[in-house]
Amino acid sequence: MFNGQYILWGGEHSLFTRKLEAMLNYLDVDYEFCLKTETNRAEVEGRLGTHFIPGLQTPEGWFIHDTTPIGLMLNAKYPERPIMPATPVQRIAAHLLEDWADEWFGRYAISSRWCYPDNIEHVALSFYANSVGKFVHEGLTDAERATAAQMITTVRDNFGLRACANRGCGPDQAAAVKADFQALMVHVNTHYQQHRFLLGDRASLGDFTFSGLFKAHMAADPEPRSWVEASSPALLAIMERLFQERSDGGQYLPNDELPTTLTPLFEHMLQTYHQFLVVSRQALAAGEKWCEVDLGEGLVSMRSLKYSEVSRCHIRNEIEALPAADRAAVERVLGPFGVLDAYLLPPVL
Repeated sequence: MFNGQYILWGGEHSLFTRKLEAMLNYLDVDYEFCLKTETNRAEVEGRLGTHFIPGLQTPEGWFIHDTTPIGLMLNAKYPERPIMPATPVQRIAAHLLEDWADEWFGRYAISSRWCYPDNIEHVALSFYANSVGKFVHEGLTDAERATAAQMITTVRDNFGLRACANRGCGPDQAAAVKADFQALMVHVNTHYQQHRFLLGDRASLGDFTFSGLFKAHMAADPEPRSWVEASSPALLAIMERLFQERSDGGQYLPNDELPTTLTPLFEHMLQTYHQFLVVSRQALAAGEKWCEVDLGEGLVSMRSLKYSEVSRCHIRNEIEALPAADRAAVERVLGPFGVLDAYLLPPVL
């Protein structure tokens, strides 16, 4: 193993940057948070091979992206500080929880950020600060604040609202997204009041997505913060604690058990994200760029996503590769929730 420091390349306003930051905090490795700026953008993207953030520069000199494979790599690299369970039911549950959080919580993040004019005015400052190499706490001059206010309109129109349209969470769906988030967070709050992490007293990948969502969006932006304060205010402190946690001797629940407080979360993923997985897969198979998802209040149009099919098939492969006894245990515990069904569909060729 190479000695040295990790470098996290990203932005303070990014869910997945903050997810990876929480992961590195928990593993208690030496790292530096470096902002991806307009000045270094071409170099960083050239090394990563993508414009997406975050990126992780390892002590070996690798530049890698995508927080899920990064997390699995770090789990293998630091086996004394696991961030994925070794037992079959909990391991598959951890994959399901992370995939749901990664791919569905973005709707809460971008809708709350870009569908509310007052919120856009607030986030202009952090977007501009990071783009010129400043962390938010460093502040901006009056001239920089004026430039930030002008810049954010372009970001909103060319990125923010387009992303909302792609994910079916634009202004026409804003009220439904808010209501869905607040209802879900009541159950999330109940869970974290009783358990330190999703699967007991040790973190798994989904925990970092939760804390990243709050650090970058729900606690940082005024609009979604008001949603949390109105529905489940205790989560603000819980998620900040989660973001700062360090690995210790805590363990996942014994005997490969799952907390009963996860039941509403499984029900939510089945009724929302898994509906999308099925219709997005069908659209991709038919060569269609858009699909329609029934979220309980009528059809919502969304872009079909190749990455969601990739992540679905990754989890499918994890399930299919289990030894017979482990597969039976997974199907016995998770099967009745229906949360395996979407993942066991054949891949789109």
